[in-house]
Amino acid sequence: MATVDWSQIFHNWGIKSVAPTDKNKQAYVLSSEQLAAVLGAGIAPSLERPAKPFEVLTPLDACKQSVKGSFYFAKRSTNANRDPEPRMGRELIRAWLQLNDSVLIGNIGQTLYAIKLDSVADMTTEEITQEIARRSPPLLVLTLALKAKAKPTSKVVKKNEFARNPHVVGAAIHRAQNTCEMPDCTAKLFQRDDGSSYLEVHHVVPLSEKGLDSLDNVAALCPNCHRQQHHSRDRIKLRRKLKNHIEFIHEPWIRLLLNKK
Repeated sequence: MATVDWSQIFHNWGIKSVAPTDKNKQAYVLSSEQLAAVLGAGIAPSLERPAKPFEVLTPLDACKQSVKGSFYFAKRSTNANRDPEPRMGRELIRAWLQLNDSVLIGNIGQTLYAIKLDSVADMTTEEITQEIARRSPPLLVLTLALKAKAKPTSKVVKKNEFARNPHVVGAAIHRAQNTCEMPDCTAKLFQRDDGSSYLEVHHVVPLSEKGLDSLDNVAALCPNCHRQQHHSRDRIKLRRKLKNHIEFIHEPWIRLLLNKK
């Protein structure tokens, strides 16, 4: 998983894994850091039962933009020797969170967010920030943008990347012959200085999913098709379509090239 600087994104935040008691009781026990985020969002514990619902944004979930949550303190008997636990209920724990999910709960001003960390395994801080901004209330994003400094600070970024074989990349570009290898692509490719069409080489089965860095697992794509493979809601279907196409053209292209020797 990429190293994410959550303090660049949230005012308060905390991470905890969903425990069996959280699911069994359908009441998620907040960590002290997560409690600070809920309170920081201006949400007070409900005195009513069932507790009043409110919206929790889930900006990195592919299917849901938000879930309903509630906030209250568990009741303790007069004989209990410990303080009441701060809990969240409703859809957040009943349906959205699953056992052993590692979840971040954080706030930006009065807006509360929940993120399953598995969903950000290969994303950078910048990519996560952009996605959160895209799915946040426009007024909140505008307010934060107006506070931004005009001159950005510089930083040293260290990250682990797969060492891609340049010959695999080059062979895919040759195989594509200045066209996008996504079937039925109609995008007009722009030209490089040398007159060749600009293409990006994409791993059909991502290296992070144990895909191979091999010619039969890469495709030369236009920027639009490349982004669709990563971010489209139909990306699973598109991956299957691309995989079938590469399997169909790969061996004939190799034979054709070898026969020209």
